[in-house]
Amino acid sequence: MRMRWMIVAAAGLITLAAWGGVAFTYFFLHPSLALFTAVATVAALSLEGFFWVCAAVLGWSFLAGRRQMLMRWRDRLFPSREH
Repeated sequence: MRMRWMIVAAAGLITLAAWGGVAFTYFFLHPSLALFTAVATVAALSLEGFFWVCAAVLGWSFLAGRRQMLMRWRDRLFPSREH
């Protein structure tokens, strides 16, 4: 498994754990409005972080593919002389 997918999986597990904490807090602890707001805010921030991690991983992958394509074009258009 590539490292980028492990990073996305780790961020996803953190997000799932945060939202699981929201569900646990809501159903089993019967929190006050302030506590539930704090727990839901932390979970929402973890989801925001997950989205940013996914965007970064996909962007990095896209840029790596673009770089390889540009290197192939460079090699086709400007072949190196090996005399």
